Amino acid sequence: MTVREAERRAAVAQENQAIARQLTRPWKAGDVYAPHDLSAAEARKWRVKHRPTTDAFDALSVNPLTLYKNFSVMSEYVTEMGRIRHSNSTGLRPVNQRKIAKAIRRAIALGLMPSIHKHPEIIKEEMQGRMLNTGRVR
Repeated sequence: MTVREAERRAAVAQENQAIARQLTRPWKAGDVYAPHDLSAAEARKWRVKHRPTTDAFDALSVNPLTLYKNFSVMSEYVTEMGRIRHSNSTGLRPVNQRKIAKAIRRAIALGLMPSIHKHPEIIKEEMQGRMLNTGRVR
């Protein structure tokens, strides 16, 4: 096998992987579908959300308990309704998940972070980001 053949096979394999990543629904023999089922909007419904593979606090070698004063970090681990996110969605190790939960409860107890909604500064930043994306900036 020559170098060109190896490069061509690698390119074909890479292209096949890219196509396979786009096809999110597991089609089986005998499945009936409409043209709409092949659209990008329909494919998004079948896409599996993958859990983050690395623990952010381990990667940065930071103790989550020391970040209780930083509401922007804490708000990433809290839902819109004020609940602490599950480790399935945060991707944290159990030790760091417990520490971040404790830090969130500490920030709420000290009054640094609201308990049932997002911090006003976070809401302001999100609104500014939306305005920039839609082109409606004042």
